[in-house]
Amino acid sequence: MSDRRQFHLYAGAAMVGALLPDTQLADLLDAHGTTAQAAIAHAEGWLAGLLATHEHTPPAQMVTETVRLRHYLDQLAQRQLTGSDARRLRVTAGRATVLHADAAFKLGQPEVAGALAAAGFAAGEWAGDGPLRGSAREIGAVAEFYGGRPDVALRLAQDGLRYVSAGPVRARLVCQEARALAALGDVRGAARALDLAYDLADMIPVEHWGSPGPGFDTFHPVEVAYNATTALCLLGRSRAAEEHAQLAIPRLDAMNAPGFRSVIRLDLALALARQGRLELDRVCALATEAISISWGRTVASASNRADQLLAMTRAHGDVREVRELAAYVRGWQREGRRQPAGPDEAAAGAGAAGSRAAVKQAAGVTAARTTAPAGSER
Repeated sequence: MSDRRQFHLYAGAAMVGALLPDTQLADLLDAHGTTAQAAIAHAEGWLAGLLATHEHTPPAQMVTETVRLRHYLDQLAQRQLTGSDARRLRVTAGRATVLHADAAFKLGQPEVAGALAAAGFAAGEWAGDGPLRGSAREIGAVAEFYGGRPDVALRLAQDGLRYVSAGPVRARLVCQEARALAALGDVRGAARALDLAYDLADMIPVEHWGSPGPGFDTFHPVEVAYNATTALCLLGRSRAAEEHAQLAIPRLDAMNAPGFRSVIRLDLALALARQGRLELDRVCALATEAISISWGRTVASASNRADQLLAMTRAHGDVREVRELAAYVRGWQREGRRQPAGPDEAAAGAGAAGSRAAVKQAAGVTAARTTAPAGSER
């Protein structure tokens, strides 16, 4: 990656960092010891806290927090560091950038997310860190999948597999491979990938399950059933999709992962909606429950799924439940657009604007259009 491109990719972080009082950053650097090791350890703990809470933190707030962490690490990078300290710092910065990419995706900015994921991958390349490179490719694949480019998503997921052996990140990458293959209509390829994902999940010890969502050292097996539901829905296999969804929903409901809980219900509703009037009652009930779970936190990809569902059921507008669902979805989307922007959200918006400019300047493409404030899911 050229120095010019890397500069532009990090411009968003610098912009938001500039909004923070200099004394606040100085206090952070001074309060946790004067040694580089102590400061890096503080940054690693900060990142661990963000990873533990990201699935129930509004993405705009997560953007703010990851940008603050990245700016803190930029300040640390100005110090004289040993080789091992420089590597620790670069890995932590790369992981924070990947988490920033995930939040940008959830805000409905797939191109921004892709650019940030590429920056995270570059950090992993410099440090020779396999899980970071694999995770960066996984987030990039997610962004491309939802950006309507499953062929690019497939290439990224398969490239990520080059850097990781059996373990959490490999399982997550294979799930993205399965979804991309399904979107491309490859039934056998998707089935093989899903079988492999279940096998890989079986090998992950319980202490490394973690929670659904991005992670570098953890993967929860429920994510396989979650992604299988999406893949089978794309392939038009409604009955199989329902079997996987029914396996995943109770487990997800036991976790604090509202986006995952909403999206899997909408995926199942989409699969059932293909049967026409036969399943309209269940379709409307599932979708209504999904919106209720995410009320007050309009999720970009969940909102897109809801739009798809309304389009599929529009022909049945004579049914009261269908009309009520349409009104409920539009009310949810309007509520999301009306949410006021507090200080954190304003700073996050500035960071997103900087990242969008980075995408334009570095890649010569038009940045993705921002959607309503989003929640958490993939």
